[in-house]
Amino acid sequence: MTAEACALRLQLQAFLDYLRLECGLAENSMAAYRRDLERLLDFLFARGTFDWRGVRADDLTLFLAQERGSQYADKTLARRVSAIRMFSRFLSIEVIKGEDAAQFLAPPKLEMGLPQMLAVSDVQKFLDAPQGEGALVMRDRAMLQTLYATGARASEVCDLTLGRLHLDEGFVQVRGKGSKERVVPISRRAVEHFKAYLQLGRPQLVKFPTDIAFLSKTGRRVTRNRLWEVVKHYALASGLNPALLHPHTLRHCFATHLLENGADIRSVQEMLGHVSIATTQIYTHVDANRLRNVMLRFHPRASGAA
Repeated sequence: MTAEACALRLQLQAFLDYLRLECGLAENSMAAYRRDLERLLDFLFARGTFDWRGVRADDLTLFLAQERGSQYADKTLARRVSAIRMFSRFLSIEVIKGEDAAQFLAPPKLEMGLPQMLAVSDVQKFLDAPQGEGALVMRDRAMLQTLYATGARASEVCDLTLGRLHLDEGFVQVRGKGSKERVVPISRRAVEHFKAYLQLGRPQLVKFPTDIAFLSKTGRRVTRNRLWEVVKHYALASGLNPALLHPHTLRHCFATHLLENGADIRSVQEMLGHVSIATTQIYTHVDANRLRNVMLRFHPRASGAA
């Protein structure tokens, strides 16, 4: 590897440090940006470009065209464009102090798809799937109840600590994207299962001092991947399609079921931790879609007959 290539990789690390320390970017986003930009650097090195001063807009456009040809989803490509634009701007200001090669790079337009949803009865069937009083079953039951009761992301549930639990008061403190803290109410049923786990299940899983709430059988923090596997396992156990059910599905259900039952969108936005209400508004579309289906099924003149 040339000295210039080494320098560019060091500049990439400096950029990632900036995102973490100055911007407070979440670890998952950091990992995705690292992968995106390492792919770009490999592309540039293969073309004999080792210094960002030699990068032109055409090089970046060609890279993205190659990525599109590899059948990556538009959402992935949009994130890559975002990573490249931020990296290029960082280098143009902090390192090369010259023209920003990515300033006119445009992401693909994304269609706003409706999230996967479950009926309330299916959610109840799923939450009832963990049966038994073993430590891991009690943990799984509490985790699934917490996902649906709070609308928290998988990583936020995995990161819950004992100090952030205020179960007697009926809320938990969640650390979301960018390390931002928010207070989220938790249902009485979820509190009951959480307390049962803390009193009877968690002590059996503790192997060394830790304040992490949900522990694996080795006494360590439950990972996002493990939580994903737990959801798939109980989807099968409850007779639901595991391909349509993942931790984020319960977050979608939380928001939509609240709105269906009269919650105001601003409150749902706060509980989900969305910076912009535009992100939350997709759930009003889900609700509108449900209402339209009800009308088409039951209105006597919905068929279009004269």
